[in-house]
Amino acid sequence: MNIKVSTAILCILFLITHTSGLSSPQEWKTSSAGNFSSLSKEEVDSFISPLITYNLSKGIVVVLADQNGYVWYSYGAPDPKTGKPIDNTTLFEIGSISKTLTGILMADSDLKGTFNLSAPVNSWLSDDHLLPGDGDIEITGIDLVTHQSGLPRSPEKFSEVNPADSDADQIEESMQHFQTMSADDTYQEISNSTLMAPPGYQYLYSNLGGAIAGDIVSKSQNKAYSDLLADTITIPLGMTSTGSSWSSDDLSRRVTGYRGYAYPTDEAHLIRFNEFWTATGGIHSDADDMALFLGAELGLFDSSLSKAILKTHTPLSIASDGPPLLEQGIFLDILHNRDGTIIMKKPGETNSHQAEIAWNPSLGSGVAILSDTAHIGGIHVEDTAIALLEKMQVKQMNKR
Repeated sequence: MNIKVSTAILCILFLITHTSGLSSPQEWKTSSAGNFSSLSKEEVDSFISPLITYNLSKGIVVVLADQNGYVWYSYGAPDPKTGKPIDNTTLFEIGSISKTLTGILMADSDLKGTFNLSAPVNSWLSDDHLLPGDGDIEITGIDLVTHQSGLPRSPEKFSEVNPADSDADQIEESMQHFQTMSADDTYQEISNSTLMAPPGYQYLYSNLGGAIAGDIVSKSQNKAYSDLLADTITIPLGMTSTGSSWSSDDLSRRVTGYRGYAYPTDEAHLIRFNEFWTATGGIHSDADDMALFLGAELGLFDSSLSKAILKTHTPLSIASDGPPLLEQGIFLDILHNRDGTIIMKKPGETNSHQAEIAWNPSLGSGVAILSDTAHIGGIHVEDTAIALLEKMQVKQMNKR
């Protein structure tokens, strides 16, 4: 059977089996809290505690979910600035996991007929904001969500630096453009540039593509991205701590971030992504909301987004032949295990924090990890999340 077809069937069967007659997001959150059973606390500790011990992170919250419920555990000392312990209400920047939310917005709008993933991106842009193409080949929404647009990782103005050859201040100065570079300035620069590859030809990860994806789906709905995010995802799912702007209350709950990409590891600056760049990496969240997001991705409760979420799981392209084979859904990595199962995942990182969300559809289990220490190019929590999922799978197999 074709790999893409078998993967899609796997996900469809799981959701059909597990979404019939399910509770609402808030009912699930209330009834399932503390009922995760796939791993013991001690087993989780053995994976997470070394990250603290070896100073790969100063503070971590891990969220685990399975068909019985969810649980969260925190690690590390209280925040030195506020004195507050890290817990399920502590806010972390989730970086590129923001793209998965943007992908759900695109899938939902596509299903409703108000957006077309297959249409040229320029359909939603004004004449002075048009993206370059390659001859008659134009960039489509699918090219953006699979990182096959040919667009660069970010505009030249970012003056991207190599973390191995730069100090922390240089890296943060480059990333400040997420806060200061406007949509108009970005489009003006890109419209006069040449693509790095023809659209649909090659996997080239692009934060710029993620930002444009958020911009065009917002334009298609005639809403600001932040409003579309709230109306479509965070309010319906009850993710009350997930957002794109920092209120005074949010700032009081935000954990101090650290620059693990330099020595000594010192405090990072807060970069407030502007409205245009938020869609690619500017969203923050907490452990409670990540539990809800995992539940939604796993189909553990019913929601208005169930079909859109399933659509994001459909493999659209190959990012790497591997082994292991890595496919792309809608802003989602689909990793094929040697045993035929898959892991869906997305890492995220800012200059301050790093995060990972990953789940195994056939196992019905998932992990989210939020860390207060960024490493830029070395997202340690991604490997840890996958290792936790593999541990759950081994335990399940041993019970058979």
